[in-house]
Amino acid sequence: MQRLLVIHTPDADLTEIAEGIKEGAEAQGFRVDMKNTKDIGNGISFYPYDLIIAGSTTEGIFRGKIDQSLNKFLSEAKRTVGKDAVAYVKPRFFATNKSLKKVMSALESQGCIVKNFKAIKDHQSAVEFGKNLKI
Repeated sequence: MQRLLVIHTPDADLTEIAEGIKEGAEAQGFRVDMKNTKDIGNGISFYPYDLIIAGSTTEGIFRGKIDQSLNKFLSEAKRTVGKDAVAYVKPRFFATNKSLKKVMSALESQGCIVKNFKAIKDHQSAVEFGKNLKI
């Protein structure tokens, strides 16, 4: 059974989106773990996971900032090099694409290989995204 790790920032909307991705992926038969970036601790190892899915809220209207807890969480993660990854954000006006690029950059700076990216607006869209995941 293939394992996925869904990482999300503490925002309630993003938690709901992460739960939707988990629901859709589990419907495909994946084993899914979820981690909130506020639960940093000693750093998680990406070793047991086949795919890392990381997301953040989009902060700002134009500049496309992401929640800094995601960068901190990823910087403390272990065995990240060469892991396949997917980036997602909750869309917000004109900042969505910039935020997606920043999440992808955060993953790539840890040596992950970003295979896909998506702006996901709600729980139902997240479930559909999870049902269509490919490793």
